[in-house]
Amino acid sequence: MVSIDIAPDDLELLTKFVLRLGGYAEGLFDYHDFGFPKDALKFHISQVTDELRRIRDSIRGSTLSLRPPGLAEDAMWEEADDLWNYGQTLRFAAGATMITQRYQSRMTTENLRRAMIAKVLHHCQAGLLDDLIDTGRYTFIEAKDLYHHCLASMIDPGFDINTFRKELALSLNQEQLSMFDLMTNITAAFNKLFLESPNGQDLFYELQKVDDRLILGQALTMFQKQPTMDITKLKRIAASLSAPDPDLRWHERISQALSGATYYNLIDMCFLSEPMPQAELQGTLNAWYYYDLVITRLNHFVGVHKDLRSGIANLALIAMRENELVNLTNLNGYNPNLTLRDYEEHSERTAEFSRRALTQATKGLEDRSMFYPFVTIMIPVVMMAEWIGNRDNMIHAYLRSISPAIRESVRERGVDVARVAERVAARTA
Repeated sequence: MVSIDIAPDDLELLTKFVLRLGGYAEGLFDYHDFGFPKDALKFHISQVTDELRRIRDSIRGSTLSLRPPGLAEDAMWEEADDLWNYGQTLRFAAGATMITQRYQSRMTTENLRRAMIAKVLHHCQAGLLDDLIDTGRYTFIEAKDLYHHCLASMIDPGFDINTFRKELALSLNQEQLSMFDLMTNITAAFNKLFLESPNGQDLFYELQKVDDRLILGQALTMFQKQPTMDITKLKRIAASLSAPDPDLRWHERISQALSGATYYNLIDMCFLSEPMPQAELQGTLNAWYYYDLVITRLNHFVGVHKDLRSGIANLALIAMRENELVNLTNLNGYNPNLTLRDYEEHSERTAEFSRRALTQATKGLEDRSMFYPFVTIMIPVVMMAEWIGNRDNMIHAYLRSISPAIRESVRERGVDVARVAERVAARTA
């Protein structure tokens, strides 16, 4: 196997994100009763950071750098490039590395390393595509083709880099060609990791299904922005998307399609020493349908006004102002006049989806390390990080809504909280 490494600077930034987000999450235990000690969360965070540092220290050869040229060393939270929000993408990728906590004990040391790198690469590709589509001039078909070309190539057993480059050059807007080499390198590196993984080929169909959902969902976002805005058309197509519960509204169905967290679970499964049992696979897909929905809703919740300034009616805004937006063809001069109650209702509905995710996980998946309570706390911390220090009240309000479900999940699992605390103390001693 050929080693695939990303640059030490990227790994260092990922580590900083995990530590900063984990530190903020630890502080939340002083305000909220989650039903388990903060040491359990610290345990997961320390394992993630230890692995990222181990990956950084094990680099021996050339590396793939993800950092755009000229980016300031301390540019962590805000975007610093017109084409790609690198800081935000790496923050979300840091969140993706935390998912590996669910699977790391079932991987060899080398496959754990490869799974972490693969998830970072895939999330960077997805983040690049998202930002390029948002800032570029693409039709629905052009956006769909660009997404399909990149994501399908990442798991293509017949991948050819020269063919990929030719098609990518024709698909990108000319002013975005500065990202051409990075997108090519990410695709080639991920493809090699995937094809050499123990279970990748067995999970090809599941990965392809998630890709197809994401490709359609991202292409449909063309109808949320100028000059191709058409909320009526978006609603008509999105309403036909499948959902596990009939009460999901059309904008919630498409929200689920825009997050890749289910995909990151599948990437981890590719690198397990033994194939994932079918029952556990299905239970994971059931739970992460709702976690994906939560991730998109929180992301758009935080970005409502920023997206509106960019000529985009994001899904959080649509959820709160559908009746106003459905008749608009552009957003020039539009002011939604959002109220505190609008935000509260959106937050409460999102918290309900977190509860459903936890219910699915508790019902179908063994979890003695309290991974799912941990990840249910970390998702809002990662997605709402831009509000840390200025709108903490919104983060706290959301966590107050989901705390009862987290406590209930811990109780139903019969987790020996004292035993978990002993394990953490032994590890950190």
